[in-house]
Formats: sequence, structure tokens, C-alpha cells
Amino acid sequence: MTSNNPLVSIITATYNRSNILPYTIASVLRSTFEDWELLVVGDACTDDTEQVVSAFNDPRIRFFNLAQNVGEQSGPNNAGFQYARGLYIAYLNHDDLWLPDHLATALTGIETTAADLVFTLGIAIDPRGAHGLLGATPTGYYEPNILVAASLWLLRRQLIEEVGPWRFYRECYNVPSQDWLYRAWRMKKKMVLIPRVTAIAIPSGGRTNVYANREFKENQYYYERLVNEGDFLEKELAKIASVSVARTIDLHIWPHFRRVCRNVIYRASLKCGIPPTVLRNFVWFRRRGGFIDSLRANRGLSNLR
Repeated sequence: MTSNNPLVSIITATYNRSNILPYTIASVLRSTFEDWELLVVGDACTDDTEQVVSAFNDPRIRFFNLAQNVGEQSGPNNAGFQYARGLYIAYLNHDDLWLPDHLATALTGIETTAADLVFTLGIAIDPRGAHGLLGATPTGYYEPNILVAASLWLLRRQLIEEVGPWRFYRECYNVPSQDWLYRAWRMKKKMVLIPRVTAIAIPSGGRTNVYANREFKENQYYYERLVNEGDFLEKELAKIASVSVARTIDLHIWPHFRRVCRNVIYRASLKCGIPPTVLRNFVWFRRRGGFIDSLRANRGLSNLR
């Protein structure tokens, strides 16, 4: 590791959505912390992704394209790590956005807590308007029943060397990112929440034909709001809080009963060494990779052989 190498390597896996990448990359360029490199790794992209990345003309940003399509993040993210030079590794999903203080907040957190991995909070943009908070955990540490999107992570590079690469999605019932976190948790790695919202997630899984239609308006809309609205976070958090309060005072018994039953099942599955999401995906799909295959179909992507 030489002094010319960046402190943080950011890995962004992408596939044929060149029209949203400008907003994702631009959010990195707005970072208050500047000692980084961005490795954009295409999953055998066939559109103009390479030209879009090159147009930024920033030596910190490099593009690599896999020769064969893997079909999800595990392949590009593993390849990105092979090119990474940083002491720390961060991931940024190609449809997500960082706030300017994301890297600075995560770096301060990982250095002050001496954690192996830290994760921040994120706002998940639901296509139906019911936005939520990602990464919130009551203990302040990673818990297997909490979804922690990869765009929220910052970790020491040796953690990947110890835990191993992301597994291909057809090798696990869980999605590869959460499977990797669970493996690190089973190894008793220290994974700490930094309770600050630093990212906006616009997940493609719940957006029908988002790839087939090459949708980008939402990404543009939220990027422009981040840039132009000084009170953007306050507005979004107020919406989330109001929805949370409404659910708390809901007088219908069934939603509360369902949550209680779900929590009991989740705790029981963890005692058996099974992450709750693995149990759920097994019940729904009965095969490894079934959940990702269903997401691919909804996104408008063809089936993988």
C-alpha cells in the first residue's frame, strides 16, 4: 500500500442503466471527503455505460466491464475488490445516492469505534410513497433481522479477506449482500450503526420493468432535491415519522397481531441459526436464488440460464 493509493475504494456494480449513473456518480463527487477512488464495474454491460463513466474525466473514477453477465451484484462487487487499492471499502448501488457527508461520517465512525464494519442510516424511496428508514437497529449493532443495504456500509479491506467474497445468488436463499453480512456476524465481527442518515436508496426490486423501460426520472428527481433543497432530509424524515406514528396508534388488531407473530418466528429462527430472511425466502420460493429471480422478472430482466 503506497501513499499514492486512496484511503477509500468505492465499488459500484451496474448493468445497462447508464441513464441513472450520472446522478449516482455526481453524488460521490459532492462528497466532503475526497481521498477516494470509484470503481464502476459493469455486469457485461451492452449499453453506453463506459462512455457515460468516461465523460466525467476524473482520474479517480475507473470503469471495468465483465466479459460474462452474472445477473446480480456478487460478480461485479467481487471483481471490484480485486482492483480496489483503498484501506477501506465502500459500496454504492448504481440506483442509490449519497449525501455529501456519507464517507466522512462513516470514516469517523469506523475509526472511533474500532469496528470491522460500520453502517449508516438511509431513506428508502418506496414507489408507492411509503418511504422508510434503512439500517435502524435498537441495539446499535448489526442484527440479522434488519436490512442493511450495501450502500450504507464502510468496512476494512481485511474483513473481506477474512469473510470471503460475496456468494453467487443461486448459492444462498438470502440476497448476496445480506448473506455476506450474516457470515460476518456469525464470525463475531464488530458491525456498528452510525445513527445518521447519509444515503437515499431507490431500489429497483419493487419497480416493475424499471430496467426494460430504462427509467431514470426518480433518480433525477431525488438528486436534484438533494442538491437544491437544504431541508430535504427534514422533510423526508418528517414523512417517515408521521407514518410510524400512524402505525403505532392503528386501532386494528390484525396488523399488531401479525407483527407479534412475525417477531416470535424471527427470534426462534435466529436461535436455530437461520436468518429470518432466509426462512422467509425458503417458505416463499423453496429454492436458492428464487427471490432474486423474482426480482429480475419484476425489473423486466430475462431469466438466467
